[in-house]
Amino acid sequence: MDKSCNVVSPRPSGPDLMLDLLMARGQALPASALLRAGALLGLGETTVRVSLTRLVAQGKIARHGRGSYQAQAQGPSLSRTVDGWRLRESRRTPWQGRWLAVHDAAVPRSDKTRWRHHQLALGLRGFAMLEQGLLVRPDNLAGGLAVQREELHALGLSGSALMFLAQDFDEATLARARALWDVRALQSAHRHWLGVVQASHARLDGMPLPSALRESLLLGRQAIAHLLRDPLLPEELMPSNARQALHQALRTYQDKALELWLRWLQDGGAS
Repeated sequence: MDKSCNVVSPRPSGPDLMLDLLMARGQALPASALLRAGALLGLGETTVRVSLTRLVAQGKIARHGRGSYQAQAQGPSLSRTVDGWRLRESRRTPWQGRWLAVHDAAVPRSDKTRWRHHQLALGLRGFAMLEQGLLVRPDNLAGGLAVQREELHALGLSGSALMFLAQDFDEATLARARALWDVRALQSAHRHWLGVVQASHARLDGMPLPSALRESLLLGRQAIAHLLRDPLLPEELMPSNARQALHQALRTYQDKALELWLRWLQDGGAS
């Protein structure tokens, strides 16, 4: 589960790009600026306008005055999860050895869309399969069972799934549970992305502004998608130094990207 979750595609769709820009800006943007941004990423005017209309209908953005749009602070849960990646590190709490468990053997697989949302919700929270129909993760996320149950259902967890706390596994089961995540591969991937982000950051100022904008947006999305797949395991299962180094580098990188985008938008999209 933790390896298959793909929240953000490498190249954004029209709605994804519009939502990215509005969330990063934090304030309203005129449609003219969003049209220029779309053109920079190869999106035509019709595509941008249809994307904005769709986002308004989905409650992810709202019209703000005449011809402007603004992201909704209380939009759909998945949007808030992706946008809230900067706060992920603060979600970890000390682990007391208990496990969050989800039993989903009764969840119907016939509705492929709902099943995909169910799996995505579990992937976003780092659950892995211990037995057929039983997924677990350490109980080390803020709010414990009550908050995680609420957030998982908001993300798409099926109402037919049972979620509960588990503990007192026998030694063999506990050993299997602790080994469900490929910690070495996760840390290696974090170090890889850290190098990619740092190398891109170092060259942004020397690039033509449109090229820097495209690279920072596309690369930033991929790095955030990777970070969102990290299960936020406790220190007892996975040291956090590699993830935290990537998290800090990505925060700095995204601040730089936002600075570039705001400069470009304020200059009217000039190259």
